[in-house]
Amino acid sequence: AVSATERRAILKAAAESLSAAETARGRFTQLAPDGSLTQGDFALSRPGRMRFDYDDPTPILIVANGTTVAMEDSDLETVDRVPLASTPLGLILDDELDFETEARVTDVQKTPSEIAITMEDRRGEAEGILTLYFDPASYQLMSWRTLDANQQVTRVALQDIETNVRLDPRLFRLEDPADREEDER
Repeated sequence: AVSATERRAILKAAAESLSAAETARGRFTQLAPDGSLTQGDFALSRPGRMRFDYDDPTPILIVANGTTVAMEDSDLETVDRVPLASTPLGLILDDELDFETEARVTDVQKTPSEIAITMEDRRGEAEGILTLYFDPASYQLMSWRTLDANQQVTRVALQDIETNVRLDPRLFRLEDPADREEDER
């Protein structure tokens, strides 16, 4: 366990590290509740924008545009949207992060290999529990774990991370497949 003073210092350093990365891109690996492993490219732009583009054969694209999170399944030709605030992503996509005020931090652990910060949405809008894993030396976000309302665990690990790079704003837009079909006619 960490002391109250160390806890405050860890939360401050982690929030500052995340906030310092106004943009980021790289690769991700996701371990789903069913044990399946998928990979893809991610991009992030504060505040509120993120993109997860899964490698083939996974037909999924997830885009947060600042207000909503859209999940497109290109095989089913569907797009499902939910408010960003109702997802754990909302907690880490703010431009001014402060874990003490934005989240209810339930646990802080420090080992030689990682720092783990477990939190819930203080307002109760986002269901589930989010644990962020940081490198203990650099405080770079390495991965996260979500426990949803149905007690299903998903873990996402980040690789090849580049921060504060130029990103095309179009990365964070998602058209409805139905709109795209009309454009192609």
